[in-house]
Amino acid sequence: MALVVWLSLGSASLTCHLLASWLGLTRTPNGFLGVYRRVGPDTGPQTLCLGSSLLISAVRWSKVQDFLGQGIETWAIGGSSPDVWEVWQQHRPSDSVTIVGISMYDLNEMHLADDRATVVPLSRTIQDLLESKANSALSHRVLTQYALRYVRFLFPTAGMSDRVQVELRRKIAESTGHQNSLTSHEGVVFEPPPPVLEGAESTASIADWSTARLLRRTEVMREENRSRHDFFHGPKYEALHRIMLRAREQGRVILVVLPVSDAYKQAFLGQSDISAFERAIDELRAIVPDAMLVRLDQLSGISDPSHFVDLVHLNSAGRDIATPAFLTRVSEGESQLRLAHSANEWATPDK
Repeated sequence: MALVVWLSLGSASLTCHLLASWLGLTRTPNGFLGVYRRVGPDTGPQTLCLGSSLLISAVRWSKVQDFLGQGIETWAIGGSSPDVWEVWQQHRPSDSVTIVGISMYDLNEMHLADDRATVVPLSRTIQDLLESKANSALSHRVLTQYALRYVRFLFPTAGMSDRVQVELRRKIAESTGHQNSLTSHEGVVFEPPPPVLEGAESTASIADWSTARLLRRTEVMREENRSRHDFFHGPKYEALHRIMLRAREQGRVILVVLPVSDAYKQAFLGQSDISAFERAIDELRAIVPDAMLVRLDQLSGISDPSHFVDLVHLNSAGRDIATPAFLTRVSEGESQLRLAHSANEWATPDK
């Protein structure tokens, strides 16, 4: 009986490993931090970009790099959030500029990155759960990720049913020559291969989605965030405040507030959620009063479905609106900083 059990477990484990490898779900060779991405020169002053794929898809980073005149670097894992970004920041203590991108989606404590436990130390997580007074349900979900991390050594597809189905459909579409029709059924955001830091070009939008597809993707996201938004009671809240404090010590800070689609707002957000998010932004500004605030979420018409490739990621049309607005706001902010610096110099006694 023991032999039968071990053979069954062994064959199941081997099958999972083969499936994960075929679908590309195995760990990347870049290490536990995720996939390293960058744009611009890799020598001289650098800008650290801290954000999820929402930030990467929001602007054209080659243009931002040209404007800043220095390289921009980051890492990437699926669904990353502040508790993950903090670890990235700790590995780049010398970067002179920090861009932090937040949204109602990735700041929500109810939404957890699948690979979070691979990046964030367990001790840090336990401390943050206690200090943030996270409820027992969230604590259980977060801590279970660490147990699942070890289960995946034997069964790498454990807990990845949606990702497995998505990748299976992609493989089948590629083998049958139906890649072009795949985007009409999936909510997958594609990016250029690493180390390029840039969002993929796409003219697809959720405005063209069928009612059934919109409903399917909405329900998947509803399951991810447990139909709730909480911006204060969890590890993300604690980590983001530490990120802002450390970024202030390292140099300039640019805080970017990213838009989500009207479809997302209608499905998940009430007025109390919006008010809570604004309060969270006010707290961040209080930590770093001189941080440059860029409200891309307040651009006229930016949340229109035609600007989003899915419920939360901007497509090429949305990026064409957000990029010049981002550069204009940063330019204005730098001009204000120069004026303030000049005023301070003339206000000193020797002037």
